[in-house]
Amino acid sequence: MTVSKVSMICICIAMILGVLIPALLILLLRKKTRGTWKAFFWGCGIFFLFAMVLESVVHRAVHDSPLGQTIWNTPILYALYGGLMAGIFEECGRFSAFRIPLNKELGEDDNALTYAAGHGGFEFFNLLFFTMLNNLIYASVMSHPDKMAQVYAHSTPEQAEQIRQVYELLAVTPAWNYFLSVVERCSALILHFGFSVLVWFAVKKGGRKLWLFVLAILLHALVDGSMVMVQTLLGNAVITEICVFCAALSVGAFGFWVWKKEKNS
Repeated sequence: MTVSKVSMICICIAMILGVLIPALLILLLRKKTRGTWKAFFWGCGIFFLFAMVLESVVHRAVHDSPLGQTIWNTPILYALYGGLMAGIFEECGRFSAFRIPLNKELGEDDNALTYAAGHGGFEFFNLLFFTMLNNLIYASVMSHPDKMAQVYAHSTPEQAEQIRQVYELLAVTPAWNYFLSVVERCSALILHFGFSVLVWFAVKKGGRKLWLFVLAILLHALVDGSMVMVQTLLGNAVITEICVFCAALSVGAFGFWVWKKEKNS
């Protein structure tokens, strides 16, 4: 049971793209717009704090509660819960960033784009690069039976079963499937730009446009929750990613319309 060389090459390419795409995106935006590095780095920091720290704390608390198992074992509840948590935490993070540390940057609307490159780019790098790095490590161990034996020897029965399942999954996953992760991250990146524009103008315009912030939360929850249900019901990764990409284009197009309407007004 090993991972093919073609699969390992695809894993490496996806891992490189996890670094290259976010890096090229921010460099392009810095060259073509007046957005600042300050907005970019706040985007990175806000994603880390709100999505990776605060949201994770809530997930752990819910998981350990009596309600947790009900949510995790009921697809529609899991979709609603996951979508709402992602929407609330990430959009509140964006709102907080624009309202407090970037408040003095609101005069330059291009900062909404560089912020999105930071928020979405950090997620892109964190999820794609480290996931593929982890896959590559597992695949490398799988190619050496003696190393696999050592891993199993130093694992508890539960850990050994989890490791075995990962090995089996990597062994049967088609090589091209790893590029679906790149497509998924690109879709998420488009969504982050759309949501960032909506929340940016919600903060900049104040009470008159606050509905854009609420809309961003609802759209975020709808997209994330819907994709969980599509994957659960159809079980087809390709169809799921096509649906995600179409949803991302729709949100991105709406964000672009808001951008053209509100920019510098």
